[in-house]
Amino acid sequence: MTNQNSFCASYTFVVVSRRSLAALVALVAALAFAGDAFAYGWPLRPFDKPHPIRGGFGDPRTVFSLGFLADPWSGPGSFSFHNGIDIAAPARTPVYPVASGIAHIGVTAEIDVSAPRPNGTRRNFHYEHLLPNVYDGQAVIAGKTVLGWVQPSAGHVHLTEIVGTQVTNPLLKGHLAPYKDTTRPQVALVELTHPTSGEEVGPLGICGRVAISAEAYDRPALPVPKPWNGLPIAPATVSWKLTKLDGTVLIPLTTVANFRTTVPGNAQFWTVYARGTYQNAPRFGTQQFGAMPGRYLYQLSPELDTRTLPNGVALLTVVATDERQNVGALTQRLSIYNNPHVIQCPDSTETTTTTG
Repeated sequence: MTNQNSFCASYTFVVVSRRSLAALVALVAALAFAGDAFAYGWPLRPFDKPHPIRGGFGDPRTVFSLGFLADPWSGPGSFSFHNGIDIAAPARTPVYPVASGIAHIGVTAEIDVSAPRPNGTRRNFHYEHLLPNVYDGQAVIAGKTVLGWVQPSAGHVHLTEIVGTQVTNPLLKGHLAPYKDTTRPQVALVELTHPTSGEEVGPLGICGRVAISAEAYDRPALPVPKPWNGLPIAPATVSWKLTKLDGTVLIPLTTVANFRTTVPGNAQFWTVYARGTYQNAPRFGTQQFGAMPGRYLYQLSPELDTRTLPNGVALLTVVATDERQNVGALTQRLSIYNNPHVIQCPDSTETTTTTG
């Protein structure tokens, strides 16, 4: 926590109007953040030590409408990017604002704190899964006011940071602090499928068009309490490239997922994640598989036409990084073979014979 307590403790609120109240809170916030325009401590005690994060920024949030036995993978549902982090905490743990401001009470255990900054940029912090302890319009002080307590069934507090109008990753350097991460993301596998039927395509003799996806994930920097221990979180970025064996670049490094600063709009969910993706504790229809790990598949290319590439063995490399630049990678060999005389590929029922 950056000197917030020492500044906040010296003020006594004598307020005659909402305007003067807001001005006083703005002054407190300006003093508290004079040393660092963005940095703030944790919303749980101790404020100056990191806490386990069980839900990552950019994680897939999937609620499939169809039941698990109804083959829901390509069906409808609610799909979104997790727009904050979930900080693990026992039931009824007190939660404090990370920045001073004005509290606004939501309809379902949600509290927003509007925190003015010295440069005039508005910053909001959104807290979820709380039993509220403040009223709408109340001035709250970082590290002093108890916003509420973690709901008994939640096991965590959700924190979203919004700078101006942009949802911002709290784990960016210079934001939530202290935060240290030495874990390395993992790229578990590469999947090749037919772009329309979804049927699996092997790595030998690939021809025509093919969809490519990769399973990648990270682990929390600190151990998470059961039953959420060991479950994946999203890497900050996922990228891929294709080269020849001699290093010649066929497709340059391309980033397909980037949650380092913000998240895309939810309309882009299935352009970042590939079908087959589901969240931790996945839900299909009315059935939820509690404590089961999610599966995070990233869409590298929805329809790569290998006929634009030379025949031969190519190296597909997938790279995942986290907010602290820890790196994990996987390289897989692919054999590309488009017959110049007889072309019959998985994406076509036609056979074309050439002469000469």
